[in-house]
Amino acid sequence: MKIYFKITIIVFILLFSIKVIKSQSTDKIVIVIIDGARYTETLGDPTHSYTPEMWNLASQGTKVDQFMNDNYTYTSRAIPALWCGTWTDVRDTTYQNSSTRYAVKPTLFEYYRKQRNMPEEECVYVLIELESLWLPSFNSHYGPNYWPKFHSVGHSDSEVAEEAKKVIDELHPHFMWVYLADVDHAGHSGNWSDYTSAIRNADAIVGDLWRYLQADPFYKDATTLFITNDHGRHDNQHGGFKGHGDGCPGCRHIEFIAVGPSIKENYVSQITRNTPDMAVTAAYLLGVEPEYSTGNVMQEIFKADGVEEEFNQITNMDNYPNPFHSSTNICFHLAKAGQVNMRIFNITGKEIYTIQNYKANLGKNILVWDATDMQGMQVTAGIYFYQLQSEGQEKVGKLLLLNENID
Repeated sequence: MKIYFKITIIVFILLFSIKVIKSQSTDKIVIVIIDGARYTETLGDPTHSYTPEMWNLASQGTKVDQFMNDNYTYTSRAIPALWCGTWTDVRDTTYQNSSTRYAVKPTLFEYYRKQRNMPEEECVYVLIELESLWLPSFNSHYGPNYWPKFHSVGHSDSEVAEEAKKVIDELHPHFMWVYLADVDHAGHSGNWSDYTSAIRNADAIVGDLWRYLQADPFYKDATTLFITNDHGRHDNQHGGFKGHGDGCPGCRHIEFIAVGPSIKENYVSQITRNTPDMAVTAAYLLGVEPEYSTGNVMQEIFKADGVEEEFNQITNMDNYPNPFHSSTNICFHLAKAGQVNMRIFNITGKEIYTIQNYKANLGKNILVWDATDMQGMQVTAGIYFYQLQSEGQEKVGKLLLLNENID
């Protein structure tokens, strides 16, 4: 075992940078929010009159037939819930001389940037030009240092779509969020033709964006696309499409489409899912732990062989913080519940710490190493490796322990 693992470590050191590139090439995600589209005019329309592109994408991936806004059916509360993976209070504030509001709980953007140590250029929010943007959280553990890069340019969905392409070309972010506002504005006008035209335009934008991503080698066959709404609109029994904001089926029932290399193809899920589940499922794909969230991973949308075929039991393995001073979280996902063994080795291949027969759950799990050995003694700063074993599969990761006085 020791000889085997020493060889493994040598190979791991030589190929570590290649493995990092490989893992980064499979965790790209784009989320598109279409504000205020009613389900009966999107995926609930069997004639596909207004959304032929999204129906086509649904056939390439998964459609969740019962995706629901389960709380506030208006934008100022539903958008933060989509960000946070939970329904969160929002508070008024003045930020950079503008009156605005912020989410109390941390957002997916903050989890991703902090836990994955990503610069803001890797996490971009594309939306129309606004004088006062609604803000992510000021949580003491996350907050402004981990907000996304806001790309707030343009005055229509079409202009936002062009700006999204510019962001793709210039920055190639791993995580991009695109917000399309025109459908809701057109709905509030009370003009049916304007409303349905806005849906057609958003649909065309989504189809064109997916083709644009697939034409870029950086994103091709390595990107997951989510499409959903913040809320629907009143059904005809509760006032019609002009308004929204109550608990009627028209306001609650919204669309959800997922397409990508790990997503089931031509699949319709009948499991009822809710607004917070979107961000938590995105976090699963991004390999982060949304610790303040209340939603659940939509496991049913994923192929049976896991996020990547070669990782069919242990998936999305990561550790944060890394480098670290005192303790680090070793995060991983399992395709099915089972026992996991974790071993920590120093640079020479000597085993210094072990957790045996840990009962891990389906989905996300976290093991913590406090930089001690099996006798509880603090180990010295340096490079360490961890090995996870489950169902006959082994995965290896790298850790860098720093001295307390080194940043």
